[in-house]
Amino acid sequence: MDMPNRPSRKSCLIGDITLSYVERHSDLRGRGKTLFLSHATGFHARVWDPVIACLPPVHSICVDLRGHGHSTGGPFDHWHVIAEDLAALLDMLDLRDIVGIGHSISGHALTQATSMRPDRVAALVLIDPVIMDPEFYETGARIMQAVGLHPAALRKRDFTGPDEMFARFRDRSPYALFTPEALHAYCDHALRPDGEGGLTLACAPETEAAAYMAAFSNPAIFDHVARVACPVCVLRSDPFDLQTMHDFTRSPTWPGLAATFPDGTDIQRPDLTHFMPMQAPDFVAAEIAHAAGLTA
Repeated sequence: MDMPNRPSRKSCLIGDITLSYVERHSDLRGRGKTLFLSHATGFHARVWDPVIACLPPVHSICVDLRGHGHSTGGPFDHWHVIAEDLAALLDMLDLRDIVGIGHSISGHALTQATSMRPDRVAALVLIDPVIMDPEFYETGARIMQAVGLHPAALRKRDFTGPDEMFARFRDRSPYALFTPEALHAYCDHALRPDGEGGLTLACAPETEAAAYMAAFSNPAIFDHVARVACPVCVLRSDPFDLQTMHDFTRSPTWPGLAATFPDGTDIQRPDLTHFMPMQAPDFVAAEIAHAAGLTA
């Protein structure tokens, strides 16, 4: 008999793609909040495992973004695409009373999805959600256009298995910041068969690079920020500027963001980085538990 906290892999057709997700504690659906967790560019649903391990039993859904993990789809050129995917998934699963937890691109996208589906979301925890200073968008877009090919497109894509990934990444930035459990959670689920007997990154480098290149594509996000009425907790680290925008450990989130939400709270952790869920899963879990009203 399956344990209710065991991750159950499921999928849902959204337009012309299939979004895959992992569900835990389906037995608790409707008995309190549902956690809806969505990952950063280049990662997948199972990177949340160490965070969830720090939480009491609760119904949760962890989604693979399009072009990531077990989901289908490829490169996209605008971040509103991810917001529309997530809003559609909330509809298809008929999720209500959720606490949306989004890291990086997903924090940005969940903000817009919440604006689009306000009756489904009770609270948001936005972990460095890449909603940048409004003045950065025009200049940042020009800088990205001048970059041409993003370096992420050239990253190593083929591996013999998770062990090779772990050994390669454990001493490299930013992965060296991760707890061992978080790095294993990433590496253990980051690969898929390449069709030729080998293994390749489930998030193709082209998809990862396209997401970064589109980081300044959605300045209209501030229209959605103003319409999010639920409580919002913004977690961020030391901010970047246009000179340090390629340092992935710095926070791209505008320090004034939380104050722009009707009911926003700002929590800055300069001792952490953009990769908080992997670096300090216990801290992130505590903020999620607070937002969801969970007790041990």
